Amino acid sequence: MAVVSQDGTGEPGFTFGYDASAQTWKFSVPVNDVDSLGEWKAVSTGLTVVKDQWVLLTGVYDAQKSGGPELRLYVNKDSKGVAQRRSTWKSYGPLQIGRATAKSGYRDHFTGDLAEVRVFDRVLPAAQVAELMTVKPERKGYWQLDDATGGASAETGGGQALTLAGDASIYRPVDPLFDIAALVGDGNLVLDGDGDGDYASTATAPVTGNSSFTVTARAQLSSLDPEKSQTVLSLPGAKANRVQVRYQAASGQWELAVATTDAADAEVVTFTDDQELPDTGGSGQHLAVVYDAFANSVRLYVQGQLVAGAHGTNDTLWSATGGLQVGRALRGASEYFAGAIDEVRVYSGAADQVAVQQMAALTALPDM
Repeated sequence: MAVVSQDGTGEPGFTFGYDASAQTWKFSVPVNDVDSLGEWKAVSTGLTVVKDQWVLLTGVYDAQKSGGPELRLYVNKDSKGVAQRRSTWKSYGPLQIGRATAKSGYRDHFTGDLAEVRVFDRVLPAAQVAELMTVKPERKGYWQLDDATGGASAETGGGQALTLAGDASIYRPVDPLFDIAALVGDGNLVLDGDGDGDYASTATAPVTGNSSFTVTARAQLSSLDPEKSQTVLSLPGAKANRVQVRYQAASGQWELAVATTDAADAEVVTFTDDQELPDTGGSGQHLAVVYDAFANSVRLYVQGQLVAGAHGTNDTLWSATGGLQVGRALRGASEYFAGAIDEVRVYSGAADQVAVQQMAALTALPDM
């Protein structure tokens, strides 16, 4: 199946895609146009193609390479195949996405999803190929939690609101000099965690979790209860939580929990912040989960910092189906949160550390 190709007269000038015979990715050019006598090809080695898993494919042709023209195939940021091109010719036809030309017509139609197609008229070095993996995050929700109308706190861009449940409320200091300040801005969400159903949620999932995403919030615990774990954020599926950020009572640490499948008995992988301990003072602590589907990694940032123990490899790709939960876990033990939560953000795409640090600032950033 062809991901990208360019038309020649009878053969494509190049083809970039999936080789069914080798069951791997391939970057190839025919030996000659019209009636080809074969192909020069760079094939990925030591790699299994996984159904429904996003990868970044990059094909680089270096016509001036010492030792002869070279084809190089990158999968994500790693060089996975290289080959020499021993015959050269030019193709002048249009670029094709999802198919390749032949004298009999177009063939090798792609079945699946394609995105972020880029074409350069130069050689990209490995460092720039690695930079292509970063997909610019797109904001799907930002709740400043400064006020609530009719039991709901508005989304800054006019999207779906966070609906408050139970005794959940928005705290706004009346006297800026003598009242306790809000965590950020003019207000914050207050939850008592007493088990009577205090939380906030969206009606539908702002991100599904089957591709890269970023979820953040600032949280301040009322107490470091040694027996009661408390959830800050969660994205629920039908039977399990896609991700869950919580204060883990047993360890007294912030923890990110990821269910490997959407099943009631699913294996849950945890990533623990073993450096920045939870506390109950100041303006709370900023927590951010970044899932990078291209790099197969998940990371928990605390106060804008990626700390030891809070990141690792993860290729979980199942989709969340329920709305974002703020202050509880919808699946399994509810673990209602007791304290204040503010500045909830959700993005599609994996934010880098610089962006996470900007989100962690004690300032509302409605344009970010």
